[in-house]
Amino acid sequence: MAQFIERVAVQWFEVQAGRIRVLKGHPSQLLLRDLRQLFENEKLPAITSFWVTRDKCIHFKLNFPQHLRTAVRAIVVP
Repeated sequence: MAQFIERVAVQWFEVQAGRIRVLKGHPSQLLLRDLRQLFENEKLPAITSFWVTRDKCIHFKLNFPQHLRTAVRAIVVP
């Protein structure tokens, strides 16, 4: 799975215990700050991730919380 994501993703983020780790891409500090604020007080699974493809489509790992997906889309792809 990781090899597939590495091929198709332009940006790839992993969220672990409220911390964001950039696995691929070079996001702006503003984008990272907004994501940190979003995940700050949320209960998240142990490790989850999301990635952005070339056509600006955001894909989420299956355990990513459903109620946060629209907020993440609004931040990452305005």
